[in-house]
Amino acid sequence: MLKAFLDFINLQKLFEPQDKILLAVSGGVDSVALTVLFKEAGFNFAIAHCNFQLRGEESDTDEAFVKALAESVGAQFFVRCFDTKNYAAVANISTQMAARELRYDWFSELIARHSFTAIATAHHLDDNIETVLFNLAKGTGIAGLRGMLPKNNGIIRPLLFASKSQIVDFAHAEGLQWREDSSNDSVKYTRNLIRHKIVPVLKEINPSLDDTFRQTLEKMKETEAVLRYRVAEIEGKYISKKGSDIFIAIEGVVDREAVLLEELIKPYGFNYSQAQELYSMLRHRSSGKILESDRYKLNVDREILIVSPMGQVITEQLLAHDASKVSNEVVQLVIEVATDKRILTGKNEASLDYDRLRFPLKLRKWRQGDTFRPLGMKGKKKISDFMIDEKIPLNLKERVCVLESDGEVAWIVGYRIDDRFKVRPDSKRIYNIVMHRND
Repeated sequence: MLKAFLDFINLQKLFEPQDKILLAVSGGVDSVALTVLFKEAGFNFAIAHCNFQLRGEESDTDEAFVKALAESVGAQFFVRCFDTKNYAAVANISTQMAARELRYDWFSELIARHSFTAIATAHHLDDNIETVLFNLAKGTGIAGLRGMLPKNNGIIRPLLFASKSQIVDFAHAEGLQWREDSSNDSVKYTRNLIRHKIVPVLKEINPSLDDTFRQTLEKMKETEAVLRYRVAEIEGKYISKKGSDIFIAIEGVVDREAVLLEELIKPYGFNYSQAQELYSMLRHRSSGKILESDRYKLNVDREILIVSPMGQVITEQLLAHDASKVSNEVVQLVIEVATDKRILTGKNEASLDYDRLRFPLKLRKWRQGDTFRPLGMKGKKKISDFMIDEKIPLNLKERVCVLESDGEVAWIVGYRIDDRFKVRPDSKRIYNIVMHRND
């Protein structure tokens, strides 16, 4: 067992021999075996135990057992008691989820305070089989089908190569003692139901289930790596970011499968069903459509997908006559009053007749019903119609700002000034504005 343990650590590059590892030890056979293997290997480690106070006297006996184990192997011992049920009630989550959050939050504290390289848990092959079956029952993607990784986000799992029966055999051969968690026998917990009711049936169908699953998990891990490579390839070539907006060139994704689209938009809260919907939109060239997650909007524009944050608040700002700068959540305006007739003509610039403005000016988000007189025109136009003509994507319209003078729009910021405020031959002072984006 020790050789297989060391081979797995080296193969997966879990840590270096000189690293200091924090072992999560419950007192069960798996974590006791992990502790003894670390001791036999001569690694530098400490032990952390969580008392969730869920099983009364049993929980306290587990704590005392793990403390004695730490003393017997000469390891530094950390323990913390949690009011798990109260935490779960306040957070409105399950007891199991509460225990997980409490455990890993505490482990993170220990790592930061004592400079541990990683947390080692005693998850094994059977745990991974249960994880995949659980994910499969809920619905999952490739990451859910490859199960837990040997190394991920500061957590290492040096026993993933071993089955439960191999660990128990090792414990008996070493004459180890361990604690039994009575709650592991209860099928009211989903994982226990899978362990006691579903896995045995699968092993009747395939007595070599452990070996078969071990190979399948490795295949899924490699398949995920291929998928990640393809995603990174597309991201590097067809995706760009400007401020808080993400731009995806349609030419790079129009013929891609929905599963690949999902990987591209999943970081922004979109799911596979929405990826399928997006796939259909792209195939049918349905520009102007919007998809929404809980945090982002995705707009299908003519040649590009635009992903933007949802619900951005834009506060109104007032500008006194002598203001040289003003800023809100999306733009910053830099102002200079000039007496020469040089007119700024850039897209993000505006030159207005200072003496036609009425201060204080107001920088605000555009509103439905806003109108202005576009430069060079005599009649008024709704700003909503102007944005349609300018082909401004739907989700970017939410961040269009106007500069208002005494109730009249003097400038649609970054787009067009109002004809009534333009610089004329008899203008004496020029109100020059340069816009910079903050988002």
